[in-house]
Amino acid sequence: MAKNFEAADLAEWRQGWKIVLGAAFGLGSGIALYLLVGSLFVTRVTTEFGWTRGDMGVAGAVGFFAGAISLSIVGRILDRVGFRRVVLVCVPALSLVYLGFASVNGSYALYLAFMVAGGIFGAGTGAISYTRPVIAAFDRQRGLALGVAASGTSIGAITVPPFLTIMIASYGWRAGLYALIAVTLCVGFPLALWLIGRERRTTTSDDIARAELPDAAAGPALPGVTLREALRGRRFWLLALALVAVNIPGAGVIGQLAPMITDKGLSEAASGVAMSLYATGLLVGRLSTGFALDRFPPSIVAALMTSIPAIGAALLLVPEPSFALAAIAVALIGLQQGSEVDLLAYFVSRSFGFKNYSSIFGAIATAGALSTATGLVLFGKVHDATGNYDLALIIGAICFLIGAAAFYATRWVGER
Repeated sequence: MAKNFEAADLAEWRQGWKIVLGAAFGLGSGIALYLLVGSLFVTRVTTEFGWTRGDMGVAGAVGFFAGAISLSIVGRILDRVGFRRVVLVCVPALSLVYLGFASVNGSYALYLAFMVAGGIFGAGTGAISYTRPVIAAFDRQRGLALGVAASGTSIGAITVPPFLTIMIASYGWRAGLYALIAVTLCVGFPLALWLIGRERRTTTSDDIARAELPDAAAGPALPGVTLREALRGRRFWLLALALVAVNIPGAGVIGQLAPMITDKGLSEAASGVAMSLYATGLLVGRLSTGFALDRFPPSIVAALMTSIPAIGAALLLVPEPSFALAAIAVALIGLQQGSEVDLLAYFVSRSFGFKNYSSIFGAIATAGALSTATGLVLFGKVHDATGNYDLALIIGAICFLIGAAAFYATRWVGER
C-alpha cells in the first residue's frame, strides 16, 4: 500500500539534502560517467589503431574483471574508514588513468594495463562509496534519496555526451578524454566532498535495524548482519542473480551503443543524441524507482522496472529503424539501468542493515561487475562473428526477464 509524505519525511530531507546533492555530483562524475560515454571513443580508437570492436569489448571486460575483484575489497575498507578517505584516493587516480588512455599510441597491451587500473580505482568512485552516506542519513525516504542521488549520473550523461561529441569531432578523441578529466577532477569531485562533508548518521542506532519490506516474509527485525551471515540467505543469491542477469545486456548495449546506432544507418551525431536519450531514461528510471520503493512493494517495483527493457532490446532488432524508434528502444533500456543503483542499495540496506552495508553491497556488485564484463565481450564478439548485434539483443531480452523474475521471487524468501 502506498505511503503518504509526512512531516518526518520532510525532516529527513531538511537534514540530508546536501548529502544527496553531493552524492549526485560524485556519482555523476565518477566511473559511471565513463561507462556511459565510453562508446563515443570506440569508432575513433579502432579506426586509428586498427583494433576491432571485439578487441574493445575484451579490454572493457578486463577492466570490469579488475573492478569486480576490487569491489569486495573497497567495500570492506569503506565499512572501516568511511567514504571520504576512499574517494580522496580513487578519484584522482581515475583521472590519471584517463590521462594514461590519452597517451596510448597503438599499444593494446598498454591500453589493457590502463583498463585494469581504471577498474581498480574506479570501484571507489561509484555507487558503493556514494550511496553509503545517503543510506546513513535516510531511513523513511531512503528509496527516493537514493534515486535523486543516482540521478547525478543521468544528468551528467545527458549533458556531457554532446559536449564530448563536439570535442572529439573537432579536436580528436584524446581531447575528449582531457575534457572528461576536467569534469571528474575539477567539477564533480570537489563539489561532492564539500556538500557531503564528514560522513555522519541521522538514524537513531549504531546499526540500522532491518525495516520490513512491505512484502517480506514475516519474522523478527534483524540488526546489521555480517557478510558471512548474508551469504547463507537465499535473498542474497536472488539479488546477485538479478544483478547478473540485467548487467549482461545492460553493459553490452551501453558499451556498443554508439556503433550499434550508426550500424542501423543513423549518423554519428544521432549516436550522441541517443546517448543523451539513454541518459534521460536513466534519470526517469532512477527517480521513479526511488519514489515507488518508498510507497509500494519493492519486489513488484523491481520486477516491473527490470522487465521493461526487454521491449527496448526487441525494438533494436528492427533492421532499419527510424530515429524515433531507436530512441524509444534506447530510452527503455536506460529506464532499467537507471533503477539498478536504487534497487541494489535499497534491497541490501533493508535486508542486511548498515553495519556491513558496503561489504555486502560489494560482494553482490562483484557478481554484477563480472556479468558486465561478460556483456561487453558478448556484444563485441557477436558483432565480430555475425556482422550485427541481433543475437546478442535476443539473449539480452531473455536476461532482462530472468532478472525480473529473480527480483519478484524475493517476496517469498526471508533474509536468512
